[in-house]
Amino acid sequence: MNSVRSFILMTRPLVSCLNVRTALRLAECTDVRRDVHGAPHTVLRLAVLLALLLHAGCRDWSKPVIPQDPELAALAKDAAPPTRDELHASATAQSKRGDARAALRSLQRALAMHPADPQTELLMAREYLAIGERGSALEYATLSSLHDGSPARAVSCAPIMVAAGAPQRAARLLESKIPAVAEPTMRTWLLQELVAARSAAGEHEGSLAAAHDLVAAAPGAASQAIFGESLLRAGRLADAEDAFRAGTIADPKSTVCWNGLGTAALNRWLAGGKVDASARARAVAAFEASLAIDAEQPKVVRLMASHGL
Repeated sequence: MNSVRSFILMTRPLVSCLNVRTALRLAECTDVRRDVHGAPHTVLRLAVLLALLLHAGCRDWSKPVIPQDPELAALAKDAAPPTRDELHASATAQSKRGDARAALRSLQRALAMHPADPQTELLMAREYLAIGERGSALEYATLSSLHDGSPARAVSCAPIMVAAGAPQRAARLLESKIPAVAEPTMRTWLLQELVAARSAAGEHEGSLAAAHDLVAAAPGAASQAIFGESLLRAGRLADAEDAFRAGTIADPKSTVCWNGLGTAALNRWLAGGKVDASARARAVAAFEASLAIDAEQPKVVRLMASHGL
């Protein structure tokens, strides 16, 4: 039986790789016609039978095991595949539950069904940004803007580009759309995002130019507040105070403009070495006006307390 043992040791690796034919050829070539007791051909027949039995219980280890997608496994065999909109809805629900990875899997399936779909790419960019993968977020936001050249798509993609660390790219995208847009609401949205993109890039002059155009395109407290913020970032404190004051005149209930007015006056007081009593008084008056409109503003309360106002 030593011959049988030797044959098994030689053939089992081959059989386990589904190479039975090679094992059988080896059996034919191996000198196992007689064992030590002289039994003719018994060992050969036994070896062939053993090879076939081993083969029946083996799998092909040369091929990787790919686990089935649990979402696909849960579907009925005769169920129709989900539509793009259904996958978008599923991704939205998963995102609201805080499961961005599951949302991305749903969106990847949607993109496989509809390659280069700009809405799917936009949603993927948002999910990648939510999990901190800024490179992927920027990639998909850019693809979305390329596959849909509308101004509305630019407005949606630009904030993602800014958050992903590419404010200049966002600004170029927005500026490429503005000249052809005459509709007031869309033009306002484009200019608002352009101000934010230029500010994020540290391009204060570009931000101020866009903010000035915004005030001209959409006069009001909201535009004045954006203009005032741009002036603050540029260090033009007196002009910022004027812009915010114009906002409070346009809308006396705008806490944003009252707080901006107080911040501009406070910075003028601090920049002057705290000797300009008038600037301090204007800051106090502005913050108190804001708190009179909405008392639940802990940041304003802390700011006043930290400077003894």
